[in-house]
Amino acid sequence: MAVALLLTVAVAYAIGYAMFRSRRVEAFMLPLLDVLQSVPILGFFPLALYFFIALLPAAGAELAAIFLIFTSMAWNIIFSVYQSFKTLPRELLDMSRVYLNERLALAHVFIPAALRGVYYNLPISWANAFFFITASEVITLGTEIKLFGIGSLVVEWFDGGDVSSALVGIAVGIAANVALYLTLWRRLMSQVPQPPDKLAEATGLWLKYGGYLLAAFAIILLGFVLYTALGSTNAVLTISRLPGSFVEALAAAPFTLVRVLATLAISALAALLTLHAVVRAPRLEAGVLLGVSLISSVPAVFLYPLLGALVRGETLSVALLLPGAVVYTVLNAVAAWRDVPQDLVRAYQIRGRLYLTQVLIPASMPYLITGLLTAWGGAWNASIVAEPLADVHGLGGLMTQAADSGDIPLLVATVATMTLIVVAVNRVVWRRLYEEAAKWR
Repeated sequence: MAVALLLTVAVAYAIGYAMFRSRRVEAFMLPLLDVLQSVPILGFFPLALYFFIALLPAAGAELAAIFLIFTSMAWNIIFSVYQSFKTLPRELLDMSRVYLNERLALAHVFIPAALRGVYYNLPISWANAFFFITASEVITLGTEIKLFGIGSLVVEWFDGGDVSSALVGIAVGIAANVALYLTLWRRLMSQVPQPPDKLAEATGLWLKYGGYLLAAFAIILLGFVLYTALGSTNAVLTISRLPGSFVEALAAAPFTLVRVLATLAISALAALLTLHAVVRAPRLEAGVLLGVSLISSVPAVFLYPLLGALVRGETLSVALLLPGAVVYTVLNAVAAWRDVPQDLVRAYQIRGRLYLTQVLIPASMPYLITGLLTAWGGAWNASIVAEPLADVHGLGGLMTQAADSGDIPLLVATVATMTLIVVAVNRVVWRRLYEEAAKWR
């Protein structure tokens, strides 16, 4: 998990800076990232198996696990860096162009500008990776590949009926997350230091050239996947079954879409209420962040016994989707509380609806959009767990069924259907919201 987190930060800075500097890169990467962050971890299983494990049998399983963990923690940090660069004040950018060369601008403007967002998202990425650690350490695509770790141990204990050991395992994981928050994450979030000159210089070089290296790696990876897929003896059979699988996936998609939209609406309301509470009482911030770390580190499968005793069906499915989505929106909204102009609010006695529409929402808009965007993907990801547990029909449940049975055509169809939905929403909603947020800063 630590290796995946370091890789995530490096990739986030490289991609975020490339998107900021080039409209063409932005136009290509923004929908691609929306797609990738909305593809459930099951959608990456074939890539993990065919690339890492098939190409590197000795270390392939461990590399596949790191890759899968990366896919569960990267997207919110990438979007946070992008949002930080995109909403830099125009006058600051103009001054950096006049008085600083590119290296100094990277070291003293761009890198520090994104640090606060990165620091706030590090704990949630870590906890989110723990949420999916059971899937990352137990790769299932018809057959199972297990790695040693807390995720695989918990799955093994549950499958063997040893519930007490499984609960101890999850308790150890949560305790580790709490200890990490108290010793590291809270310290990082309480202060955003200027990076050392050597580190800033090295990061600056990565920002300039890292995007090109990542693009080259992506092209090689895509070529290998296409070669493997087209060269397979089952390729013709897989393609022949795709039309029927797509019909099945398209029929299931609206059910999951409605659940995701309901989840986003509730999580946005929770984020604004939490932000308002923290603005009024800043001492609540530490408690909110600790609570977020705790909630996000508990997999939905462990919430099921409690929630399942209280609600059923559609209500249960949304209840299982909510924790992950609320975590993203609340964490990003809380990061904006220092941007709320409290002195003006007190001076002009701004209250009620005027305070909400003219102060709170504009101040939190860039952060809230980032939170909603990542919550959108998080809810789709969580649907692969929530829908089977709630026993409701939907795209996530269908994808889980396809992965468990090794049904590649159905898995491809469900992932592709989800991709089409995400791209459409990105074009219609998220890009316009980001442009609007940039105007409000």
